[in-house]
Amino acid sequence: MLKNILSNWFGMLVLGLVSVVLTPTMVHGLGNLHYGMWVLVGSFTDYSGLLDMGMRAAVFRYVAYFKGANQRIALNQTFATGVAIALSSMCVCMLISIGLSFILPSFFGFNGANRTTFSWIVVLIGVSVSVAIPGQFLSAYLRGLERFDLYNLGLIVHGLIRGALLLTLLKMGFGILSVAIGVLIMSVFFLVLHGFLVKWADRHLKLSIEYLDRNRTREMFKYGVYCFINNSGETLRYSTDSSVIGRMLSIALITPFSIASRLMEYFRVLIGGVGGPIMVRLSDLSGKVQETELSDEFLRATRFSMLLCIFVGGMLILNGAALIRLWMGSAYLSSYPILVVLTVGYIGAWGQSPSGLLVFARARHHKALSYWTLAEGSANLVVSIALARKYGLLGIALGTAIPLLLSKALIQPWYALRDLGMSAWTYFSVGLARSIFVGGLFLGGSWVLLHNAPPATSFFSLAAICVGQSVLFAAITYVFGLPAGDRTTVRIQGQRVATSLGIARSV
Repeated sequence: MLKNILSNWFGMLVLGLVSVVLTPTMVHGLGNLHYGMWVLVGSFTDYSGLLDMGMRAAVFRYVAYFKGANQRIALNQTFATGVAIALSSMCVCMLISIGLSFILPSFFGFNGANRTTFSWIVVLIGVSVSVAIPGQFLSAYLRGLERFDLYNLGLIVHGLIRGALLLTLLKMGFGILSVAIGVLIMSVFFLVLHGFLVKWADRHLKLSIEYLDRNRTREMFKYGVYCFINNSGETLRYSTDSSVIGRMLSIALITPFSIASRLMEYFRVLIGGVGGPIMVRLSDLSGKVQETELSDEFLRATRFSMLLCIFVGGMLILNGAALIRLWMGSAYLSSYPILVVLTVGYIGAWGQSPSGLLVFARARHHKALSYWTLAEGSANLVVSIALARKYGLLGIALGTAIPLLLSKALIQPWYALRDLGMSAWTYFSVGLARSIFVGGLFLGGSWVLLHNAPPATSFFSLAAICVGQSVLFAAITYVFGLPAGDRTTVRIQGQRVATSLGIARSV
């Protein structure tokens, strides 16, 4: 599992660096209006992920299950069902994109040349997302096989080439339409690349209409429909803010909000890189009916996730203003209060993400949890609209954070504990208490050290500050955040890494 997590993180590091370079270039190259258009269209195309009816999540789970059971025919049936759904979703997404290109410009009040530009952006990005749907299914198949190395290889190759292409277009002075065409070309490349990677990973895979089995399809749809409901709530949470801002405030205000949102996206993707391997591990233990080991792994994963969220979130709270100033410019420091509000919500919610993974790995209470997630996404929309009238962008951030905390930090863990027969006290004392204590010491100690320190004036000085904070967090975590068994594991793994690097001798 550690290998898979590190593979995910390496992929995220590369893609994150590409995004860090690309984002300010796009903001300054396109301007607030056109970049606001870009983010706005992206928020609508995010809904395209719902068109697969939860089948990507179903493919991921069932491929992992059938691989472990060594059921070749079932794997072929799962793949055939996924391909059929993905191709159907692609066609539907294309038709919807064309229809939206006639509706959305009027809804957001575009006129003249801006109306024509916005319509073309909707079509081009919509077709790009449509073409990417089968590729995303193929990537889910790779993850189900536990080939996170090939999965991340595909993302890295695509991300580097895509970033280089868009940077070249922007540096040469091309506008938003040319950038959209470049994205479409890269979506086709993404699909072809992942087709080769799947064939490489599973040389015995066969695609035939004969493998479209009615019972297998029904079983996957029964699981997938609740993944669809859950994803609908997730999409409402992450993709409605731009629409609310564009409709109620101003298209140009989407840009400062999107800067904080982009940093939160990095946060979410980082935790998601841990979630995939954890999901596979919990599914494996559940399938083997190893209940004691499952409970221990769940608590260990919760400790790790909360520590990771506190570390990443704490760094954003401590250094977010300096990062935004150096990355985007002082004109966008208004994004920092939004970042703080969203970060607090993300720490509380994503720190407890193993509870949601457990529920879907066990497939027992996932129905109820799916409806709660949908309710949370709907509440996000309602509360954001209500608070936007009085508090502007900060109100929209609160509209995201408040329902998120109620749903993911309170309701979701209750279903996981109910499934495991675990008490709330055990969950808190073993899974969360150490991490929360570490977070308090880390934030308090960092604030004391930085209170009278001069602000970072360059990325180098900011990096030096972050290194010092990381060392402080690691020391506090080792002493207070890890049980004795985990500290022993850390020492053993550290010795192995040092030995492999030639830093220490083998024992």
